[in-house]
Amino acid sequence: MINQYYSAINSFRCGSIVCIFIFLICSGCSKKESSYFPLSNGYKWRYDVLLETRDGVQRQKYILNNLGESELDGSPVYLRESLDGTVLYYIDSNEGIYYLGSINDKKIKPEFNRDKQLVIPDPHELNTTWEQSTTTKLLKKTGPPQKTVFEIFAKVDLEARIESLDDVVTVPAGRFKHCMKITMNGSSYKDAGNYVGLTLVNVEQTSWYAAGVGLIKMERVETTKSDALDKGTLLIELADFQID
Repeated sequence: MINQYYSAINSFRCGSIVCIFIFLICSGCSKKESSYFPLSNGYKWRYDVLLETRDGVQRQKYILNNLGESELDGSPVYLRESLDGTVLYYIDSNEGIYYLGSINDKKIKPEFNRDKQLVIPDPHELNTTWEQSTTTKLLKKTGPPQKTVFEIFAKVDLEARIESLDDVVTVPAGRFKHCMKITMNGSSYKDAGNYVGLTLVNVEQTSWYAAGVGLIKMERVETTKSDALDKGTLLIELADFQID
């Protein structure tokens, strides 16, 4: 997924995973109702989220709403909003759907965070590949002294690939056929300081999209060769989908 999907990540401290979704989740369709990518106004998604780090397991809900078409620097864009006030910007081009960046209007000084990434290429053909980049977000541990937070933020280049166009996926929202499966894999060395040192960081992400619905499931695993911060996982599943 963005790479799908989609930016900054300090929200773990307050129990929110909004920033993870900004980069990882990208679903919608503006040109065709049967597309894997609904960007038209009136679409609403609710997801169940399971996040596991060295600090334990968190279960959360996440909701996204399409706001429809707008403009950015004089060019047409499509907007999507989360409950915390973060607005995500997309463009629908001949090459596919791109995530452009985000802004949180509830902040005192909102700033647009640019992070252009290809979400889903067009046309949708089996074994299509493209390059994506991501930053690790799940490698986290809280420990002494004074509940110090130890995290690894490593930039990892990924190879994205359309692995299937005919997967069957069951999530809380139901059973979906003929799903597009996109995999992303990559690794990078990172010097994480005295607590971890130099280690190899690996990212694996798999996303499934249903035609006319968008993202229905995403699994992400981040691992290292360090026993101190060895693994973090994220599971996102569609719980409910509505069109106003």
